[in-house]
Amino acid sequence: MQRARVIRAGRTAVGALAVACLLASTAAPLPAVAAADPNKSLEQIRRDLAESSQEMVAAATALRRAESELPDARRAAATARHQLTVAQRREEAAAVRRGTAQTRLMLATLDAEQTAALVATQRARIGRLARAAYVRGGAMGDVSMLLEARSPAEFAERLVSLQTVVSSQRSALAELQNVQSDAGREAGSLEHIRDEVAAAHQQAEAELRAVADVTLRAQQAEESVRSLVSQQRSALAAARAARAGDEARLAGLHAESSRLSVLLAQRARALLGAAGGIPGGSTPVQPGLFARPVSGPVTSPFGMRVHPITGVTKLHTGTDFGAACGTPIHAARAGTVLAAEFNTAYGWRTVITHGVVGGVMLTTTYNHQQFLGVDAGQQVQAGQVIGNVGTTGYSTGCHLHFELIVNSDVVDPVPWISGG
Repeated sequence: MQRARVIRAGRTAVGALAVACLLASTAAPLPAVAAADPNKSLEQIRRDLAESSQEMVAAATALRRAESELPDARRAAATARHQLTVAQRREEAAAVRRGTAQTRLMLATLDAEQTAALVATQRARIGRLARAAYVRGGAMGDVSMLLEARSPAEFAERLVSLQTVVSSQRSALAELQNVQSDAGREAGSLEHIRDEVAAAHQQAEAELRAVADVTLRAQQAEESVRSLVSQQRSALAAARAARAGDEARLAGLHAESSRLSVLLAQRARALLGAAGGIPGGSTPVQPGLFARPVSGPVTSPFGMRVHPITGVTKLHTGTDFGAACGTPIHAARAGTVLAAEFNTAYGWRTVITHGVVGGVMLTTTYNHQQFLGVDAGQQVQAGQVIGNVGTTGYSTGCHLHFELIVNSDVVDPVPWISGG
């Protein structure tokens, strides 16, 4: 026969567990990182702390949010730093290219200026030769000079002189052509280099703007990390401040659970004798014995859970059903109202005893109600409305905390509920 996975919550087991939790939470410092599953949603954190203080819930939520966002923020900051390094190297290379192009432009301009000076010099020389030829009378003057020679020797001398002048004119013209040709090539090269300088300047300016953009992103990424670290520290500080209140709440829940456990243990022995002392966790599950007490999903199951900040393990003694405040609560099985009252820990609470079923005494509790719809001693039928969902007592949101007690021990109620 199927057996429930249960944890005894009577005078011995739950008492020892709660005391151990209190001692552990008092003695141990708060860990820097929460002990809870990192994949657990923020909403689940709030549900797990449904019976904690609002301050502790806020601290745990802020801590989990910061911890969940920090890895991405740190990766983004590292990526931004790498991109900034790459951008700075590109900007430096572009600056070098611009400097090199500007140096080439300066040298090419100097060469062009020198070539232009040579052109001017050659043109002045040709001008002087042309003026000298004009004074001599041009070509006819040269012929006359030869014919005016008085002797063959003088003729030969004047001929050599004339040939020298003509050669000098031809040389000057050839040199002028060469220098002008060089000047033309240098002008084209100079224009090309000017284009290179302009392109290098534009690239350098673009890389500089890219560095500015990446620098801003890197600063924002680093600021995000610093902000999240600050939020993490603030959340831990808030948790330490709220710790005393949560320990008091845990003690209150333990005290109320122990009080009811003692009362039920006495009733179980009165009804069952020695069998009434059998731990509820050792008894077989009776599936389908109870109906679902309220419409709504299970938001926090029965069992041990780890506090997301203190790391303390404690027993969640029932199953939480998520439902809006005011939602009707139904008796899970016919029985007698043992108690319908308010207490600090569980708020408005109804306790229904269902008598002995299958050799064990069964009791259910309905906690944190908005208001009660039955009185102590009243007989109720299965499915009868006994109250409404609320958030009274140690509660941070609308829900029903439903407990099943077998003899005097709390057990997981879900396997006993029809349809689970």
